Amino acid sequence: MELFTFGGIHVFSDVSDIADGKVADHPLILDALERGIAASGATICDVSVKEFEPSGLTALYLLSESHVSVHTYPEQNSLFVDAFTCGELCEPQRILDSLLEALGRCQHRSSRVHRGLPRLTTLSRRAHSLLDIAS
Repeated sequence: MELFTFGGIHVFSDVSDIADGKVADHPLILDALERGIAASGATICDVSVKEFEPSGLTALYLLSESHVSVHTYPEQNSLFVDAFTCGELCEPQRILDSLLEALGRCQHRSSRVHRGLPRLTTLSRRAHSLLDIAS
């Protein structure tokens, strides 16, 4: 099995109606993301965090496998989050799940997109090889 294919999974979510104070609780959000990254199997290479005045947070986690970002809007009790991991070794959904669990009751609209080239199964690789030989 190839460890890294030209493909990956991208999960992202628009989260709203977050309880007062939770979206402004930066340690809560960052800790939830870091727990989720660990649970996903990804490796953190670097973190960049920008806190805005009077409120708001943008954080970017550079992963060996790609990235995670979050952008908060405390005045609207909302945030955006996305997580993309290349290959097949990580599960970025765990990152989103960890954040949503930490935020508690809220509304969210989430998407999961498989990116890159379609993964060929062993059977279809053999079929393609046979077709190449027959040509």
